[in-house]
Amino acid sequence: METAALERFCSPGKGSGLRARRRVRPGELLYRAEPFAYVVTKEQLGGVCERCLRRSEHLHRCSQCKVAKYCGKSCQKEAWLDHKQECRCLKNIKPNFPPDSVRLAGRIVFKLLRQSVCLSERLYSFSDLQTNIEQLSEEMKDALRHLAQTLQLYLKTEIQDASYLPPAVDFFQIFTKLTISYTESLMPTSERQKQLMRQYCFECDCLLCQNQEKDAEKLAGEEHAWKEVKNAVNEVRYPKSKEEWEKVLARCRNLLSSYKGRLPDTNIYQLKMLDCAMDACINLESWEEALYYGSRTLEPYRLYYPGFHPLRAVQLMRVGKLQYSQDMFPQALETLKQAYNIMKVTHGTDHSLMQALMEIKEQCEAIMRIQ
Repeated sequence: METAALERFCSPGKGSGLRARRRVRPGELLYRAEPFAYVVTKEQLGGVCERCLRRSEHLHRCSQCKVAKYCGKSCQKEAWLDHKQECRCLKNIKPNFPPDSVRLAGRIVFKLLRQSVCLSERLYSFSDLQTNIEQLSEEMKDALRHLAQTLQLYLKTEIQDASYLPPAVDFFQIFTKLTISYTESLMPTSERQKQLMRQYCFECDCLLCQNQEKDAEKLAGEEHAWKEVKNAVNEVRYPKSKEEWEKVLARCRNLLSSYKGRLPDTNIYQLKMLDCAMDACINLESWEEALYYGSRTLEPYRLYYPGFHPLRAVQLMRVGKLQYSQDMFPQALETLKQAYNIMKVTHGTDHSLMQALMEIKEQCEAIMRIQ
């Protein structure tokens, strides 16, 4: 799921378009702008507001397409400019639904045609993004052409003839731009390198790749064991019902029990399995068991996401909330403080997630004062 704000909290890098005139303090906001385009992934659809991306159990559905949901009239009104044409497209292709990348590309097309001014383009515009078409394999080009054809069918109700579109709106080239994060740093070096070369046509030379740092820990344990866990994790799709979550949890329990002592929690596939089990327990409201799995993830998260890393902050917050739910107030307060110290740098004090963290942290402090 794309975030609803582009925020840069580190000092300006080469080519960033920002000139450093003084030393930047950690957590100081340098630049903020809404992204050019974003969508809620199919897995999260219906669980978060399409505009502000906040989770809510009481969302209001768009009366036309019956797909987009919002937390209130204000968000729905703000989102209408981006949703108006998309709404008709979604309605027209029912009962089918476009892939996430196609829906995102559709929003990009409509925004390019509107020639909307977007603050995020002060750093660089969408047209500035590279395509590397000449370096793509024929297999990759065929896959992207298929996506372009799917996009054309999806937009047919709004754009009857794509040949009349201006050169800047090229369906095929839109899918070749580098518009997302390159890869997940948690992956082993060899897998990262293969993915980067296959999808983005470059060989990474960063320190993490040069040193192959922490690769041994990432794949520690018995190979046949972590390969089975890896396959199981890759097979999990975001469940929609209680029964589906129960099946996921049963699978996690079985594998975690079978390979107890044979796979350390630092193994990245074991770690993903623990995360999966934690999510299942939270959705099934099994708070004590969720805390058990979540607590086991904290040390691997500290190892793989050191310093000020947003993923570690969010995980600490989740575990802290679970500790709070189990009346473990001293432990919860310590965990929430760790999350706070990271999140004030990675998110800033005015971020909605930071405000939620401060609220539960203050509640915990109030209980501690009474006891």
